Amino acid sequence: MQIDHKFELLRLLCAEAQTGKAVRFSFSSVSRSLGLTKDKIELFLVELNKERFIAQYSKKGVDGFMAEIKQQGLDAVEDESFI
Repeated sequence: MQIDHKFELLRLLCAEAQTGKAVRFSFSSVSRSLGLTKDKIELFLVELNKERFIAQYSKKGVDGFMAEIKQQGLDAVEDESFI
């Protein structure tokens, strides 16, 4: 189940992403979309960063964060090869 949530988060990020450019997201909107807590979202972002699907993740203010999606992340969503 945790892998499913992490993949859904990556899919949501990729929908707005451009390779090589950081995009700003809102924890509250992502939380509403996926039904996850802010803490879970942060945990998954750290894991996606370690797994090299995202190149960068940083908090921006109380409710925001920036994420830069790597090509590997876009490819994983496109061909559903996320492991």
